Amino acid sequence: MRVFSTGGPGVIGSRLVSFLREKEHELRVLARSPQAVAAVHRLGALPVEGDLATPGPWQEAVAQCEAVVHCAAKADDWGRRADFWRVNVEGTRHIVEAASGVVEKFVHVSSIAAHHGPGTYDEAAPARRGGHPYCDSKAAAEEVVDEAVEKGLNAQLVRVANVYGPGDPHLLPRILEQVSTGRFFVIGDGSSPSNLTYVDDVADALVAILEGDVAPGERFLVTDPASPTMLEATQIAFEAFGLDPRITRLPKALALSAAAVTELWGLITRRRPMLTFYAVRSLGNVRKLVNERTMSRLSWSPRVSFREGVEKTVAWWRETSG
Repeated sequence: MRVFSTGGPGVIGSRLVSFLREKEHELRVLARSPQAVAAVHRLGALPVEGDLATPGPWQEAVAQCEAVVHCAAKADDWGRRADFWRVNVEGTRHIVEAASGVVEKFVHVSSIAAHHGPGTYDEAAPARRGGHPYCDSKAAAEEVVDEAVEKGLNAQLVRVANVYGPGDPHLLPRILEQVSTGRFFVIGDGSSPSNLTYVDDVADALVAILEGDVAPGERFLVTDPASPTMLEATQIAFEAFGLDPRITRLPKALALSAAAVTELWGLITRRRPMLTFYAVRSLGNVRKLVNERTMSRLSWSPRVSFREGVEKTVAWWRETSG
């Protein structure tokens, strides 16, 4: 199958490209910079130069493929709303327009950020906008795909939990940097689910959706039901470093107050704040994910335990950043 992928140089996209190449699929990968082009070449795929947020000749390459996996997104806890919207919403609209009426299958990678807030969520849970530009843009992107499904696009939507693993530029490196110093702050009592899922397991699920007999508009929730609590995850990370844990529990109200101060300072200085509201809520909210239907429908389950995944990620982090 000839597959067009966005987000190829990213942590999910790069693993997906590798997995699909092992299955002898032919890959076309969108690359918006010379560095991304080089990264796609290293993955053994054909780069297609272009910017997801800007319509252009890259859309013609989509029409030459049988399937699309849309992984690219601006994923961050800090940034301008316009930047999130430009990539996550308008970018999704551009690739949906290029794929509609042409490709046989379109897999849209969304995020549990579209749930917004504490609670219990399964595949049927609706997306909710809650004020943060990342969450709102992911929910709006799902609306774009849903509209295309109503017009005939065979698309599936995949909400992915907190992804970690080698190559992750966002989540775990920040945690590991703190843990490597021998100290870590946990929001609340640390009992909130971490919802951490190893990147290889996410890529496995995406391949299963791409190759499987699934229905237009069908939703999936990719998470590891065995993932630890935040406190347990932190303790395992300390063990991977061979350090005795020194964990400080920070009350959520105090963490939110600190985030307010650091975000205000970030707005004044135009620098990334040390702590954000999004980070506090993500780490401190009790968000339970239920994905039995996804595992049953795809005959998929996570293969990499959190302890094994952390050990691999720590080894990568030490080699590249530690």
